[in-house]
Amino acid sequence: KMKPGSVTVDLAAQAGGNIETTVADEAIVTPNGVTCIGYTDINSRLASTSSSLYANNQSKFLLSVGPFTTKTKGEWLIDHADDAVRGMLVLEKGKLMWPPPPIVLPPPPTPKPTEAEKLAA
Repeated sequence: KMKPGSVTVDLAAQAGGNIETTVADEAIVTPNGVTCIGYTDINSRLASTSSSLYANNQSKFLLSVGPFTTKTKGEWLIDHADDAVRGMLVLEKGKLMWPPPPIVLPPPPTPKPTEAEKLAA
């Protein structure tokens, strides 16, 4: 149960919502004082905020590729070991780098023996 004064914003309101109290295109207050926002046009209501957040994410990502990785001013390093960076790299010094090599996943853990297997052993 949420505390009175809490606010939920259901970004899936247009598709029926992810929160039980969501009412499409309305902001309601539940009997226990929780405000539930179910606007289906939230993107257009927050266009400049959305753009700013997106731009901030993009610039932070690009900066994570470059000068802050080496801690040396003016030096730009592309970290080929970073899966996110390697996935966006198309060309490097004229060499085609796409598609990136497949990500190597660690092996799955070995399953623990069941009680029946323990007894049989």
